[in-house]
Amino acid sequence: MTTTNSPPAALPNLRVLEIASLITGPYCGKLLASLGAEVIKAEPPGVGDPSRRRGPFPDDIPHPERSGLYLYLNTGKRGITLDLHNPAGQDLLRQLVSRVDMVVHDSTPANAAAVGLDNDSLLAANPDVIVTAVTPFGSTGPYADYHAGHLAVFHAGGEGWLLPNGVALDTFPDRPPIVAGANMGDYQAGLTAAVGALAAAYNCLGTAGNARGQVVDASAQEAQLSVGYMPIQRHESEGITETRFSRYFRVGGVLPASDGYVELLTLEPRQFEGLLAFMGNPDWASPEMFSDPATHGPELNRHMREWFAQHTREWLYSEGQAHGVPIAPYYTPSEVFQSPQQRERAFYSEVDHPATGPLEYTGAPFQLSETPTTLTRAPLLGEHNAEVYCGLLGYAGQDLAALGRARAV
Repeated sequence: MTTTNSPPAALPNLRVLEIASLITGPYCGKLLASLGAEVIKAEPPGVGDPSRRRGPFPDDIPHPERSGLYLYLNTGKRGITLDLHNPAGQDLLRQLVSRVDMVVHDSTPANAAAVGLDNDSLLAANPDVIVTAVTPFGSTGPYADYHAGHLAVFHAGGEGWLLPNGVALDTFPDRPPIVAGANMGDYQAGLTAAVGALAAAYNCLGTAGNARGQVVDASAQEAQLSVGYMPIQRHESEGITETRFSRYFRVGGVLPASDGYVELLTLEPRQFEGLLAFMGNPDWASPEMFSDPATHGPELNRHMREWFAQHTREWLYSEGQAHGVPIAPYYTPSEVFQSPQQRERAFYSEVDHPATGPLEYTGAPFQLSETPTTLTRAPLLGEHNAEVYCGLLGYAGQDLAALGRARAV
């Protein structure tokens, strides 16, 4: 709630109904909430968002109100319960849609139609509503109704075919393709959906007085393709299908340091020449070897692992950069958490929660000078049922209790 002493929010008049679980849709909603949108998160009664059961949990003790994944992804939202498989719940959905500006959901077309989340039903309830659907493969095409988690979607983007590489490939040359950690593809999909949602919301500014409903159809696979496009570009323009053995950064990759690991990425001859000078021009390497990494890469990497392992991450980083060599250290989660860069930028904020107490959370990955982002706690399961159903929709307390007994909420 904005007060007279609070700076204005970027999206103070945008009301969003989020019906999504785990990461993609909730991350989209989280970003909108950080910009000041009123995001109402609807969860199934009793069980809630599956992320409540994913953890991590304090002291490794599972609890639906203490999941780190849930708490992080749902900051700034109001929480209600709603059973879309219940006829009364579907009626509530239509009423809610008539009073919001945007719906964010992650249901495939067939599943959406079964519970009233299809585009026609939502636009019939509110011709001005923006429907943001973020699904594994988009809402059209032969894969539209496929169900897929991060593993499948990431590999559908082609990136896994090129992994592992560098030292991991040298050590495990026969290892099957691997997936990026930390559900990176899911977060990329949520971010992409948020960009589309913001574009649709901005379009509303110029269409006052007319029905301005719009559908934002976000594909997690295409979000992954958009950030890993270069191998496809090489195939299209040069007829080359890259593999983990032919990829251009075969020389280098992840290398050990005396106190951890660094990443070395030599893409150009001048960078490799700088690397040789950095290492004192050893007799086991020459500039010509870099021109044929498929042949010489394993030998070069073997020598470099021995040399790099004698130096610390920070020394390799600073001295390597001074020689024009793209080297960066790998930091542990605890080192990142204490990073002076993020501390100086106030990237972490302490947020209190009734089930966990105060914890520090990351803020938005951007800063706005005039309309700063906000960070408040995630809701308890059904915490705002009375506020939304009675306050927004006008139900009496006894009516809400009856809906609860009918298991609609």
